[in-house]
Amino acid sequence: MERYYIATLSAVNRIGHQSVKKLVEVFGSAENVWRADLSELVNAGINQKAAENLAEFRSQHPDAVEKLIEFCNVKKVKICTIYDENYPPILKIIPTAPVMFYYRGELNTNAERISIVGTRNATFYGQKVAKMLGKELAEAGITVVSGAARGIDTFAHEAALKVGRTVAVLGYGINKIPREKRKLLDGIVESGGVVISEFPPNLEGNVGTFPARNKVIAGLSRGVVVVEAGIDSGALLTAGNAAEYSRDVFVVPHDIFSKKGEGCNELLQFGTMLIKGTNDILNHYNFKEKKDAPKVELDATEKLVYEAIPENNSITLDEILYKVEEIEPNEISEIMLRLESKGYVFEKDDEYSRC
Repeated sequence: MERYYIATLSAVNRIGHQSVKKLVEVFGSAENVWRADLSELVNAGINQKAAENLAEFRSQHPDAVEKLIEFCNVKKVKICTIYDENYPPILKIIPTAPVMFYYRGELNTNAERISIVGTRNATFYGQKVAKMLGKELAEAGITVVSGAARGIDTFAHEAALKVGRTVAVLGYGINKIPREKRKLLDGIVESGGVVISEFPPNLEGNVGTFPARNKVIAGLSRGVVVVEAGIDSGALLTAGNAAEYSRDVFVVPHDIFSKKGEGCNELLQFGTMLIKGTNDILNHYNFKEKKDAPKVELDATEKLVYEAIPENNSITLDEILYKVEEIEPNEISEIMLRLESKGYVFEKDDEYSRC
């Protein structure tokens, strides 16, 4: 129950993650904080307005904790707090470590992680580099971390999940995933990765959420790779967070005539590490030999459908249903999504082929 009280407190306006940590230390538990009266909260060291907000929230939502438990059960969402054994140690040591976060998938607490970040408006060059790094790092057994934004983030995630593992850190609530990102994020979960968010489940992204998201991306990783970034790109903020947390910052050099790479070239002027490919990262950490990427097994139904796909030809959903009579029409789309996310098939023009 304690983690649900911590998450509920974290959702109160003006009660930030650091305030929750402080209050838990004073009162001994988040449940005690939830039940404390206004004067006790103020005496504990938080300001009057924050204490009033908590008291008001509690009076308006007396069953908030129970509703959160129900939400997590229905949506299959888990909560990890900084007091739990599975909280990533590398994230716990940064000064801005969130007191909790929501997640779907497998945390794999002690995984080796490298972040890949960059512009939303990627060039073909940036897309190519992000895919190469995402794929080759994942093949080497490294978990690829990014922010699930369009552009560089998405290209890195997609390449990594086909051969290994990736982590998506959201800048909005885990129940507010945009429709166009659901396929990617569901694929990450299905392939053994994890989707995490430190924000209340129904919070929309805003100007304050994405910088906080960037801090978690940097905090989770041994190093951050900036693939392509303009001079005002949020990726530079992530690189700055990484430097602040004594994490490595790697930068891909860019065309000096392109505005979309100005941020990368400026970082290089300040002494960050230039990389020409994945091996530069692997060698920096003495990961000189690639590890086998985790094998994602197929269940019986997935295997049945996969075997119906020709080895050297494409096939439509209707043709698969005709060949596999055991599958109901309303099931086939979900099965194909799982196969695609696990890197067994790909879709083009409404037809599916083996990878």
